[in-house]
Amino acid sequence: MSVDNSPRRAGGGTVVPEKCKQLVSLLVDGGWSFVLNHGIDTGSSPFVTVEARRRDDHVMVTWHTRATGTYRLFSCMFNRRDVSLTRLQEVAP
Repeated sequence: MSVDNSPRRAGGGTVVPEKCKQLVSLLVDGGWSFVLNHGIDTGSSPFVTVEARRRDDHVMVTWHTRATGTYRLFSCMFNRRDVSLTRLQEVAP
């Protein structure tokens, strides 16, 4: 089974990357407050950013379509330090 990471869905609408959905589920289960933002950069490339907080912890993850045309992990920070999404999943619950 393949996952469609293209930024646009047939008939309009925006696709949220599967890993983003998984992260949001993890944040909800862990009691985090978060916001999910869709945006378009100056080159017309869509991106999705999740920013979350819980007590003194701060998470920001961005998926971008620049250069590839499909969503790819662009940045992942936990308490303002670069981390992998796997590491974030270990420390975020």
